[in-house]
Amino acid sequence: MTDKTDNAPLLLTVREAAMVLRIHRPKVYELIKAGEIDGFKLGADWRIKRDSIEKLTGPIPEDFFEGGAEQQASSG
Repeated sequence: MTDKTDNAPLLLTVREAAMVLRIHRPKVYELIKAGEIDGFKLGADWRIKRDSIEKLTGPIPEDFFEGGAEQQASSG
């Protein structure tokens, strides 16, 4: 059984994925193209499956999805 929160989204934006992986956004696109992470285009935007990120990093902390991503971006 996985330890995921109810409010944690199934999909991440490229920006969120980059923040979790601590890489620049262009590298996220490279990882999608290489098949290292699962992503797909939704209209003009890309979405990355949270599970594919967690396979690399382990569980994403709960506070990341509680406004943590926005706060980290402005303070980082």
